[in-house]
Amino acid sequence: MNAVLADGLAGIRDPAAFAQRRDDAGKRLFGEAMERLGLAESILSAVAELKPLLEAPLMGWARGNLDDMERQLAALVHPGFLRQTPAAALAQFPRYLKAMILRTERAKRDPSRDQARMLEIKPFVDALDDAAAQGLQGRPQWQELRWDLEELRVSMFAQELGAKSGISAKKLAQRVSALRAA
Repeated sequence: MNAVLADGLAGIRDPAAFAQRRDDAGKRLFGEAMERLGLAESILSAVAELKPLLEAPLMGWARGNLDDMERQLAALVHPGFLRQTPAAALAQFPRYLKAMILRTERAKRDPSRDQARMLEIKPFVDALDDAAAQGLQGRPQWQELRWDLEELRVSMFAQELGAKSGISAKKLAQRVSALRAA
């Protein structure tokens, strides 16, 4: 319902405009709901595929790679995520989860390489954790950083899935510095 009614509410100033908006929303609601249901099924199917891969019997620092992915999964898929996640970000979840599945396979073959990449993204994860501790994570700039971090993960761990252009560790580091200074 929020997606269907997200835009154009400011233009409703009389009963006729309200009726038009109501009728339009009624026509679009079922299609939007079916689209969201399909997306939810795709996401939950990928989660079902991913969870057993994260339970591999690794020990020591190699286990830390899978622990990192478990934390990432918990941050993505949590109670209420379908309602709370912006539609544009939610649409990317199947790709993010596919990237995590590829990462688990590669991390088991070459855990030291995965760990090196994981350590590259750790400052951004820490910055988001700090922002959450300060109650800043809901601000648009921090939300943008949060989703750009997911894109960086895709570009680092599963390049073949494609990531948003212009995302790099260097650019994210500059943004984190600017956000912390603000």
